[in-house]
Amino acid sequence: MNVWHAIRPWLFPVWCIGCGEPEIGLCAACTSAARPARLFLDPIGVRAASDYGGAVREAILALKRGERAYLDPLAGLLAPLVPFGAVLVPVTTTRRRAAERGFDQARELACRVAVLRSGSTVDLLRKRGAAQRGLGRAGRLVARGRFALRAGVAVPARVLLLDDVVTTGATLRDAAGLLAAAGCCVAGAVVVAQTLPGRETPRRGGRLVEA
Repeated sequence: MNVWHAIRPWLFPVWCIGCGEPEIGLCAACTSAARPARLFLDPIGVRAASDYGGAVREAILALKRGERAYLDPLAGLLAPLVPFGAVLVPVTTTRRRAAERGFDQARELACRVAVLRSGSTVDLLRKRGAAQRGLGRAGRLVARGRFALRAGVAVPARVLLLDDVVTTGATLRDAAGLLAAAGCCVAGAVVVAQTLPGRETPRRGGRLVEA
């Protein structure tokens, strides 16, 4: 394992996606340039660490391409929004998307944030149904039934949802509704970034990238 850590930077070099500083996915200077956290007027209370733009946007897109180097810096950006000891439920992507990327970004972020905040994670949600690629704002708002509960996983009394990006908030409300119906109190949700009004979720080139 020590040998792997020694040779990995030579095989897979990493530079800050914002400024090009070597050996780090997102440097402190570029992270600090992100806009401060904000509270959105949403029924479940969604807080975002940043707008979806600049280096944060590029790091999130890199995650969606399967690049792990940006998980730790984005988790560090997200952690101050999470109370100590919180139980985090990641808003998972589809099994197909996770397989293509090699990981589920929400799960990975939740695990890292839980360590930073002395909390825990519960992998409770299973995403199902058609992907949201190409859906506009209206289509996203009316979509329902995106999630099911994982069989055999105990539902905690109180949780905080965690995701990478929020656009309309419809996905988070869908997940929160399912958990509430199962008797769970959803204390709110935290996300790395909020897309600006009038923009859809992350794009790769000219097309939407699925969450």
